[in-house]
Amino acid sequence: MMEGMRIDRIRVIQTPLNVVEPLRTSDGIHESRLATLIELMDSDGYIGWGENVAPSGVAYVGESAAESVTAMTSLFAPLLTGREIDVYEMLPETWWGIQGHNFAKHALESAVWDIHAQQEKKSLRHVLGGERLTITPGVVVGIADTIDVTVAEVKNRIAQGYVRVKVKIAPGRDAEVLRAIRIECGDDFILQADANAAYTKNDIAHLATFDEFNLQFIEQPFAAEDLQSHVELAERSATPVCLDESICTIDDLLTAIEMKACTVVNIKPSRVGGIGAAVQMHHILRSHEMDAWVGGMLESGIGRASCLALASLPGFTLTPDLSASRRYFSEDLTEPFELVSGSIVVPDGVGIGVVPLDGVLLSPNTHIQTVFAR
Repeated sequence: MMEGMRIDRIRVIQTPLNVVEPLRTSDGIHESRLATLIELMDSDGYIGWGENVAPSGVAYVGESAAESVTAMTSLFAPLLTGREIDVYEMLPETWWGIQGHNFAKHALESAVWDIHAQQEKKSLRHVLGGERLTITPGVVVGIADTIDVTVAEVKNRIAQGYVRVKVKIAPGRDAEVLRAIRIECGDDFILQADANAAYTKNDIAHLATFDEFNLQFIEQPFAAEDLQSHVELAERSATPVCLDESICTIDDLLTAIEMKACTVVNIKPSRVGGIGAAVQMHHILRSHEMDAWVGGMLESGIGRASCLALASLPGFTLTPDLSASRRYFSEDLTEPFELVSGSIVVPDGVGIGVVPLDGVLLSPNTHIQTVFAR
């Protein structure tokens, strides 16, 4: 265990990340990303990388990209300077002294984890207690203009080697789409539906009919704060209910478990404010023998590497949303993650095991800001 990490430099690197094709969900269209990386250097010269994945154009759990980057640089980066840091203490609800802004907290905390693992001369997977050397990921299919387009993409993803497909749904774009997928693609793959909170309690009876589609689960059908509707759907439907946006803190998780609002939880380290909080939630869910998995937020290779390390923990029982780089990006910011025989290798180098490519850092399209230097 390292003692007294001190941060000597903080830089923010922003660079365009071209999305291969727009991803349409019930709450908006994700067409491009201005990737925001955080680089920390400690007093021993170790460099750690994190990524702020708050989305542009869509305020996910109340945190937009612009707001999150401002909070990260103005509110939270200064809190890393002038103090000794123990990454195990950096829990989002206590260490920072400021509530909210979980994407910003996660970006900085994940870079500290990278340095910590390097100092330990271990991979992040090893430090976190991960067991899997490879991850079998799923893939997300967005909302399309026609059912035929959606079905064609599902077929394509299955042909690429994905064994689980999650389809985005919304009112008026749900049952017919799922039915067509099952008719055309069969039952030999795992199918999930993700609503991104697009429904209300008036839709419970309708959603309960989705049992016919043999879904592994339906994800976040109702608003984040509306746990009661999730409870009622869980009581009326045989299809498991998965929570995403409803779970931002450990208290949120414990409340949902007590209410029996779900039997599956999607843990995104960015949404819950850090890797440490995600690990704690993993332990809680494992103790309750509940299924869990690691969600994605269009991470570049930097964010994806730490998510893969997290997903290697034994309590993450279901396939994560951590697709190969080429699913989303024409060129990743790191060496690309490849899907080989349906799996992606968890990085085994020290720290998160990846760094940005030199061409990314030297590109005229990349903006580097020094936030702090000792």
